[in-house]
Amino acid sequence: MRNETGISGVPVGYRVVVITLDAHSAGPCDRAAARLLADFPDLSVDVHAAAEWGENPQALVEAKAAIATGDIILVNLLFLEEHVRAILPSLEARRAGCDAMAGVISDAAIVKLTRMGALDMLAPASGTMALLKRLRGSSKPSSQNGESKMRMLRRLPKILKYIPGKAQDLRAWFLVMQYWLGGSDTNIESMLRFLISRYCRIEAWQNCAAAPPEDYPEVGLYHPDLPSKMTTDITALPVPQKPVATVGLLLMRSYVLSDDTAHYDAVIRSFEANGLKVIPAFAGGLDARPAIEGYFQGTAGMQIDAMVSLTGFSLVGGPAYNNSQAAIALLKNLDVPYIAAHALEFQTLGQWANAEQG
Repeated sequence: MRNETGISGVPVGYRVVVITLDAHSAGPCDRAAARLLADFPDLSVDVHAAAEWGENPQALVEAKAAIATGDIILVNLLFLEEHVRAILPSLEARRAGCDAMAGVISDAAIVKLTRMGALDMLAPASGTMALLKRLRGSSKPSSQNGESKMRMLRRLPKILKYIPGKAQDLRAWFLVMQYWLGGSDTNIESMLRFLISRYCRIEAWQNCAAAPPEDYPEVGLYHPDLPSKMTTDITALPVPQKPVATVGLLLMRSYVLSDDTAHYDAVIRSFEANGLKVIPAFAGGLDARPAIEGYFQGTAGMQIDAMVSLTGFSLVGGPAYNNSQAAIALLKNLDVPYIAAHALEFQTLGQWANAEQG
């Protein structure tokens, strides 16, 4: 059953549940929830990280319990079979009982559970789903880079805005994806406000204004001393006096946007304390080539003496795959020392310390 409402029509403990790969989005969600309480009393936003389920079975139990009582459920970045298999039955059981369920940037089995207003991705082929397939294009591997795909993602809601009827819920699904990929505090808050105002069953909460997604660079630079923390101008980065060498540092864009950067800051400070110039670069998705080609290989030649990756993922790849041949070609072209210093993407420090494989 759905959560009951009080006499005033305000829900008793209205719950938004986010199921995602790791916990880096918990900070923006917590901060957004605190700000949203003024407009949506008794709102809770719970984030559950699939990366914790293997080492902590209780975390999976808690995620399933949250889904069972969730009013709006957002699932994203679930591609690993073990994660999908663990949570899919709970999502299927709750799908018809919640106000909305959105599966984005995930395994097809998760995405198909999307039910947002008139958009039902489990329904037989409809005009809306045919439109989605046409807009999405070929399912064959594409040479499009992340930036061109993001341009298309930003364009689609603008196109769909002028198509009446069911297409508006398809537009909402694309907007949720756009909000999430631009995962700053501002975008996460706007996404939650958008979902609640459009799909919450409480009349008093409907039709609240939500700001459109803010755009951020798909490829850029980060430094804790920059006024806005991000830039696309390499000359804006601080440079130590008489640097002894230059290190190219690869970061995850999602961590930069969510301000989950304490580990990045510590590495940058440590390198700089040892007289090194640091170029901390990020690229959208899991393909580091745009960042490397844009900032580590300048028109004047090689800009770095060594490269360190803090992403915890393959150098060239995507969700659940690794393009090793492209990575080899890239590293041969760079011809500098490369260290993949995995930032414990799927483990806590305690789990890493106790793991047999180190």
